[in-house]
Amino acid sequence: MFLVKAVFVLLLFILSTGQATMMGHNGHTHHSLLTDKAALLAFKSTIKFDPNCTIAGWGDDVDVCSFRGVRCDKHHHRVAQLFLPDCGLTGHFSPFLSNLTGLRVLKLFNNHFSGVIPPEFSHLRHLLCLQLDENNLQGPIPESFALLSKLRTLTLSENSLTEALPPSFFRNCTSLGNLDLSLNFFTGKIPQEIGNSPHLWSLNLYNNQFVGQLPASLVNTSMCNLDVGTNNLSGELPSDILGKLSLLKYLQLSYNNMISHDKNSNLEPFFTALENCTSLAELQLVSMGLGGRLPSSISQLNITKMLLQENQITGSIPPSIANLSYLMTLNLTSNHLNGKISSMISRLSKLEQLFLSQNLFSGEIPAVLGQLPHLGLLDLSYNNFNGPIPATSRMGWGACGKLPWM
Repeated sequence: MFLVKAVFVLLLFILSTGQATMMGHNGHTHHSLLTDKAALLAFKSTIKFDPNCTIAGWGDDVDVCSFRGVRCDKHHHRVAQLFLPDCGLTGHFSPFLSNLTGLRVLKLFNNHFSGVIPPEFSHLRHLLCLQLDENNLQGPIPESFALLSKLRTLTLSENSLTEALPPSFFRNCTSLGNLDLSLNFFTGKIPQEIGNSPHLWSLNLYNNQFVGQLPASLVNTSMCNLDVGTNNLSGELPSDILGKLSLLKYLQLSYNNMISHDKNSNLEPFFTALENCTSLAELQLVSMGLGGRLPSSISQLNITKMLLQENQITGSIPPSIANLSYLMTLNLTSNHLNGKISSMISRLSKLEQLFLSQNLFSGEIPAVLGQLPHLGLLDLSYNNFNGPIPATSRMGWGACGKLPWM
């Protein structure tokens, strides 16, 4: 029955295409909608499971522009948008949608489509937005995607996509603004051609298998959000690149194989470069084995969240950290920090979370910590503190020194 239905829909598509050939110029509008309708019904025939009956109402006797999830561009008389996110649709990802050549927006995220991304999608030359996140797609990004030159948003996260990224795609798709390929299995280097998109403001590549260094061409973008965490990237921290991304707000480099400058002993050039990122709000450098001391230049940041845990940072916390007046979260757990905690930390009036466990801090716990008005989480465990818990504490701390239950 399924096969018969699919064949019927395909025949309808072929007939409508042939019909339009005879209709001439005056019938162009009607032909376009017939073609789009046939393509959508062919797509429907490949769906094996529609738990919410989302597309059950699609039929021959229904106006295609009234199909659920479909929006038509009345001016061009074509299907312009297809929205079917979060529907639980299950089926092999068929190429029939590639016949919607007037399509501008295609959102099919959070479904259960399987198979590869059809190379025929390159026929969607007017496509501005393609979102296929959270499916079961496999294989590479097709080389033919280089023809989607108008694409502004491409999100393919949480699939099982593989292989290297095609340089030709970034060479030709220069209108990209938002690219999310996270939580896949992409390999190889991040192409230098990625810098060909001057409007690229968000790049999410985390949880893949990328190697090499960040491409220097990123300085040509308008980067605001850069997340390349949990890959196999190497080399020195990309200070030269980051210092030129003046619009950067969120930077995530965690769980890579990068090192600090001077053979992993100097963090000063990196934090000095970040001074140019005056909008930087969040910095994550977790579990990278970074060596060096926290420089006093850290005080020049306008940051709200700084995660530096699980590294090899040495020395003491510089008193200049008190100038981070917007800081809300600071995590320095599992480093080699030592000395006393400066009472200057009490000037961090917006601090909500402070994690300093598993270091070599000593001396008494500053009583001023109990005066921080918003501090809700404090972990000082596994250090060498002595003396009493400050009576001024409003926290009811249970995490100072090496406690037997920790």
